[in-house]
Amino acid sequence: MSNKRSQTVRTPHVTIIGSGVGGICMAMQLERAGITTYEIVEKAGDIGGTWRDNTYPGCACDVPSHFYSFSFEGRSDWTRTFPARNEIFAYLSGLAQKYGLYDKTRFNTEIQQARYDETHAKWHLETASGDVLETDIVVTALGQLNRPKVPEIKGKDTFEGPIFHSAEWQHEVDLAGKRVAVIGNGPSAAQFIPEVAKIAGNLTVFQRSPCHVVPRNDEAYSNVQKAMFKYIPGFRKFFRGLIYWSLERNFTAFNDIKKTKFLVKALNMSGTIIDQVENHFDEQVTDPHLRKILKPDYPVGCKRVVISDDYYPALHRDNVTVETNGIKCINTSGVETIDAQQHDFDVIIWGTGFESTDFLAPLDISGTKGANLNTVWQEGAEAYLGITMPKFPNFFMLYGPNTNLGHNSIIFMIECQVNYVVDAVKTLISSRAAAMDLKADRMATFADYLKARLQTSVWEKDCDSWYKNESGKVTNNWPDFTYVYEEATQRLNPDDYAFTQISDGGMHKAAE
Repeated sequence: MSNKRSQTVRTPHVTIIGSGVGGICMAMQLERAGITTYEIVEKAGDIGGTWRDNTYPGCACDVPSHFYSFSFEGRSDWTRTFPARNEIFAYLSGLAQKYGLYDKTRFNTEIQQARYDETHAKWHLETASGDVLETDIVVTALGQLNRPKVPEIKGKDTFEGPIFHSAEWQHEVDLAGKRVAVIGNGPSAAQFIPEVAKIAGNLTVFQRSPCHVVPRNDEAYSNVQKAMFKYIPGFRKFFRGLIYWSLERNFTAFNDIKKTKFLVKALNMSGTIIDQVENHFDEQVTDPHLRKILKPDYPVGCKRVVISDDYYPALHRDNVTVETNGIKCINTSGVETIDAQQHDFDVIIWGTGFESTDFLAPLDISGTKGANLNTVWQEGAEAYLGITMPKFPNFFMLYGPNTNLGHNSIIFMIECQVNYVVDAVKTLISSRAAAMDLKADRMATFADYLKARLQTSVWEKDCDSWYKNESGKVTNNWPDFTYVYEEATQRLNPDDYAFTQISDGGMHKAAE
């Protein structure tokens, strides 16, 4: 490359929206690639995303610690098989300090609008305070579990006692000896219910439908195990591989798979996730009444599977009641159910999950040719590999539509996405392009693939879940093995994109 050409090559500026797992991973990999022209924009006052916000009792990860960590930033001193919230948050904070990300983050800044300027190939990001930030590339890392969901129940604002969502836990509220209601019984509720049951006077769990549960088998790592992770070359990587394949094999229960890798078949010979669910239920649910009301009537995986050793035992406690009658309304003193029974409480806790299908909400995003994301996604969110879309040049998503998992680690998927975006930035630099825009026919082909794979999945079955939007479209989950996704995101194919080139006379679109 000549000196003259070297002087004209520019590195685009990247704005990362969000500083959770995805945003931190994106920033670290840009640093590792030598691309330092980036900034993180975070609406809160600290990094960490869902691990910053969720502080409820029992909050922990449902993926083993050695696989709920970055492949390039492993740890040998994880304390347990499944890490608790504080340990994960400390891990993320430590990485942010190591890579200098606090200095690269604009805190307490919420992006409300994103507008693409076609003339200059720039994104204009308007903040809640009215400031406008200009950037070349936008990477959203907002996650799917950042907006608490509270159902519309009549009278919910009339209750005179403390009422809060698990993601907004009010630690100043003393639950000891109190009459506590938990509305909802999903994965988060299954973690805090056993903790609340230990101290509450009485706990009532309002269950709309039961959940499938598999054992957690959580235990502390010994000093010998930690030493092995630290000092034996390759052992930690080998252990990660064991975790990956032990989780990956579970996908065969979620979709009609005609062809799988030999290792998946071999591991499933020792038992499937369906076997684990059934055995766990039989071992832990001994009360005849509970066996009747805790047995789901939908296939394993149709809703998110709960991973817990102590959820079922908590429901067997003398001070715990599972209420299956629907809620008619909430009033000043508690909850009235549809059978006209009044249940009085001191505290009500929402364990109702998150607004998971409203991707990128509440951002208002406009691309080229008048394209508005709310309109484009009117029938349900979709994106190529969950990362990019036509008419939104230089706009990339992490943990976007159809990239959630019901069987493996989301960090694996995020690393795949981040590697793809880094490759996109490098492609823009090497091609001297100002922008790249996904071709519509590539999106259409991918959408057909998604539709075909989802049609044979358990998520299309007749059950309500946070994997579906209001119209019943599955917008959250990846419908194939994760190694298929890894292969698809390993390298960006420039032929999938139309490029806007930089020239001495300005910018012009390359031929598609």
